[in-house]
Amino acid sequence: MDIVILDSAYKHGITSESIYSCLFNVRGGKLLNDPPPKYLFAGFDHLGNAIELVTIEEEDRNLLLVIHAMKLQKQNMYLLEGDF
Repeated sequence: MDIVILDSAYKHGITSESIYSCLFNVRGGKLLNDPPPKYLFAGFDHLGNAIELVTIEEEDRNLLLVIHAMKLQKQNMYLLEGDF
């Protein structure tokens, strides 16, 4: 699956390096809505910062679109416990 980071994901100053490292170090997430599958993920970037990402999966085009990235908010900290 190809990963595409949309411009909206950079709104809060998270870099592409942090986004990619968080994607590959996801600790937990939840499905926000379906279809299309839209997920909220939480994980850590390469510097150890807790990050949250919102992605949309476009299965027909084999794409994962990252539409939002920011420092993990307090109300989403439970996602670091590993629940999917």
